[in-house]
Amino acid sequence: MLASPPLFKNNREFAIVSLVIIALIALRLFFSYKEYQNLQSLDGYYYSDAQVEKLYDRKYYKNGATLLKLKSEDGKLFYLFTKKEPPKRFSWVRVKYRLKEDTSFIKYLAGFFANGDIVAPIEDGFDPRAFLRQLIDKQHDSKSSINTFYHAIFLADPLDRELREKISNLGVSHLVAISGFHLGIMWLFIFGILFIPYRFLQIRYFPWRHRNIDLGVITLTILGLFVLFVGAPPALTRSYVMLTLTWLLLVLGLELISFQFLFFAVLLILLLKPSLVASLGFWLSVAGVFYIFLLIRWFRDYPTWFITVVAIPVGVCLLMFPIGHIVFQNTTPWQLMSPPLSLAFILFYPVSLFVHLLGMGDLFDPALLALFDLPKSAVAIEMPTPLILLYIALSIASIWSKKIFYATLLLAALITAYYMVLVSFASG
Repeated sequence: MLASPPLFKNNREFAIVSLVIIALIALRLFFSYKEYQNLQSLDGYYYSDAQVEKLYDRKYYKNGATLLKLKSEDGKLFYLFTKKEPPKRFSWVRVKYRLKEDTSFIKYLAGFFANGDIVAPIEDGFDPRAFLRQLIDKQHDSKSSINTFYHAIFLADPLDRELREKISNLGVSHLVAISGFHLGIMWLFIFGILFIPYRFLQIRYFPWRHRNIDLGVITLTILGLFVLFVGAPPALTRSYVMLTLTWLLLVLGLELISFQFLFFAVLLILLLKPSLVASLGFWLSVAGVFYIFLLIRWFRDYPTWFITVVAIPVGVCLLMFPIGHIVFQNTTPWQLMSPPLSLAFILFYPVSLFVHLLGMGDLFDPALLALFDLPKSAVAIEMPTPLILLYIALSIASIWSKKIFYATLLLAALITAYYMVLVSFASG
């Protein structure tokens, strides 16, 4: 069987295209930097409309102020303290703010703390997301925070602090933050629903049409509207671009599992949204896809069922464990539940959406609350810098060497096991 041709004819073509896109990204970042400088040199305040994405409980702050996470109408993320009556979550407010003197350009892109305050609330107009949140809230006990879990997996809303920590301690944060995993499930769900009626119409009225191409375009359009509807969060933006490019490569018959393709896709995403260069969530999602590509590359001779059910869930869990713990030190033995929970989520996601449409959204609440309550505590363990650098170097070298890949996988397993032993001693 002939191999699929690569996306680029040779390394020279790949290098030229990459350099052009990098130059365009640098140009867009330059304009963002000029905007940053203008805000930095501003004598007074900058006024903007912004939506309240999250409220942090004022009991955590000695000055009695409430910390707000806001997203301005032009897409800037920033944090602001207010001693005024805090607005409701997801409401819109008029704010005045200015950058703090120590705000770097990277912080400006990623989300920064600002000086300022709320000027006035803005009367809420019709917000379809608010309407959907209310439909979800009506189906769950207001005393629990389980409704925010469904807000997160259906509408890409941020979790509250307590539930986010519980989910992180279970090692399933990737299941809650909408990304490629969710889009893949949605793709199968939408494509599957449309397939039978489209085939019926195609056979009778337009048999010359290519069914998979037409259904692919329709499915991508629906998913694209969904991404825009939920505010295009970083991981979801990356996933949608990757999904679109993957579909195009399949249609064109080009090589799919290619690290040139992954690098090219990342550059395209950064060109569309340069601020993602400072997004931790974006780079973690890229790392996840990178390790999936590695696993498919070196396990490609194994049966498909083994790759899907064993290699990818277990392999990604192990390979991402050191990467995740570079940033998040909290460790619990329950994080090893990630592979089976990831597989279960494939069925849970569409079923939970269906039962919410039927008004029975609380069906899984007892089981979910019991699951989230399993990790009672976590131990913070810092990973040594030399070990981090070694692991990253081995991961990159694994692209070209199967032996190094297996060494990387073994090292990831040893790091995971060592962390679990440390947690056991700390807990005992």
